[in-house]
Formats: sequence, structure tokens, C-alpha cells
Amino acid sequence: MPNFDAFVFTTRGLDAFGLVLIEAQAHGLPVAYSDLPGVREILGSAGVPYTPGDPRSLAVALDEMGRDFHRRKALTKAALNNARRYDITATGRQLRELTLRVTS
Repeated sequence: MPNFDAFVFTTRGLDAFGLVLIEAQAHGLPVAYSDLPGVREILGSAGVPYTPGDPRSLAVALDEMGRDFHRRKALTKAALNNARRYDITATGRQLRELTLRVTS
């Protein structure tokens, strides 16, 4: 991933979490993503959404990232910040707290 210019997430169905999205963002990659509920919650404005299964929508998202240098730089910064939200320590703590709430 360190040699990529961007990451395109083309999943058309539901995804449990999309760890690969966070991995791409941890590498500072701007992400174009299928605008699905779970993915939208993970990335929000830290990526560029497009309509799943719609090649024109994907083309517009990629064109936007390719043409606008400042937007791409902002997406890179947002990607790194978003990836930090999911570091292993914080995620492990949240999973533990959730497990305790569910099992009590």
C-alpha cells in the first residue's frame, strides 16, 4: 500500500467492518468508498463516497480526487486521523467494554 496513490473500496454488499479501509488510511491513502451504511460510519468525511454498483459515480469520485490536489492532501490528513481512532489498544478496550455490557 505505501506505493499506492489512493485506495478504492468497491464492495457492493454489506461489510462487517472493512479493516482494509483503516489499513489504507493508516498508510495515508485517500479512499473512495462504496457508500454503504457500515462503511459510511467508519469513514464519513475521511473518504469520498460513491454509489455502489454505479461506475459513473465511481468515476466522478476518482476524478475529484485526481484533479484537486488540495482535496487529496486534506483526505490524506483526514485518513491518518481517522485511522488513529481505530488503534488496537482503543479498539480492544471498546470490545471489552461492549462484551461486559452484553454479558452482564
